[in-house]
Amino acid sequence: MVKSIFWNAQGVLDSEFLRYFRLMVKVQKPDIVAVVEPRISGVKADRFIRLSGFDFSYRVEANGFSGGIWVLWKPTVRFDVLAVSSQFIHGWVFDVLERKTVAMTFVYASPNSGKRALLWNYLRALDPGSNIGWVLGGDFNAIACTSERRGGS
Repeated sequence: MVKSIFWNAQGVLDSEFLRYFRLMVKVQKPDIVAVVEPRISGVKADRFIRLSGFDFSYRVEANGFSGGIWVLWKPTVRFDVLAVSSQFIHGWVFDVLERKTVAMTFVYASPNSGKRALLWNYLRALDPGSNIGWVLGGDFNAIACTSERRGGS
């Protein structure tokens, strides 16, 4: 079974974040990790990923301090990217040891409700059907009821 972690980092520039990230990886031993809202891109992202302990990565760059999705994985799985937007990365994850495939979609939804509506249309189109498992996770920037709301606009 593929062990995965979805983490909304809300920024990885804090000097402690890499230490916490590496500790979490050491303890949990995930095969694949999605980091959303890293708030860095380019050379800074390259450096973090290089130091993360993961062999492979794919990312949607942050737009300034907004958005961004990183998918990092170990050689125990193969991740084949099938579709990408500013709000998701979707692909097949093949477990090398168990020789099983699952669809995985890593989401960082826009805080803009109109763009989020487009995301839901994309996700419906990505549905792999009932013959294969689908793991769909991340930050959907949505709440079920107003009591969940903390800060923000």
